[in-house]
Amino acid sequence: MSDAVTPPGTLPMTLDAVDRRIIRCLLEDATLSNNELAERVGLTAAPLSRRLARLYGAGVIRQAVVVDPAAVGLGLQAFAEVTLNRTAPEVGERFVRAIAAMPEVVECHTVTGDFDFLLKISVKDIADYKRLIWNEFDRLPDIKGLRSTIVFDTPKRSLGTLPDW
Repeated sequence: MSDAVTPPGTLPMTLDAVDRRIIRCLLEDATLSNNELAERVGLTAAPLSRRLARLYGAGVIRQAVVVDPAAVGLGLQAFAEVTLNRTAPEVGERFVRAIAAMPEVVECHTVTGDFDFLLKISVKDIADYKRLIWNEFDRLPDIKGLRSTIVFDTPKRSLGTLPDW
């Protein structure tokens, strides 16, 4: 069975069973060498390299380094629900540009519901979070409301999944 995947600005890409095995193996262990990955999915090095190039090129998979925040001194993670004064496109774009310049904001999601943006924030401690909210966010004129949720622990973290279609 194959799936259609549509990265922005491209035509749908069909994933076959081998593509899906490659993706599953990488989700389980992204540190596999190409030789190990090829062996696990039943390919030789050259066809695996072509498939990986196609999957990366189409935007189906991406490569990233994941840093453990606590291991680098960022002991506090929080989610901030942000409501803007207006939902006009220029207001949202201005807000996104402003938070793009804040390294403490590690994720930004535009959402529907009771608020407009859900931000994941990573800082040293509660004093650093207070500084960010009072000194940085307070300068943004378009924020109507901000509600914080402090993360105690993250018992599950996944960087992706592949449905069993």
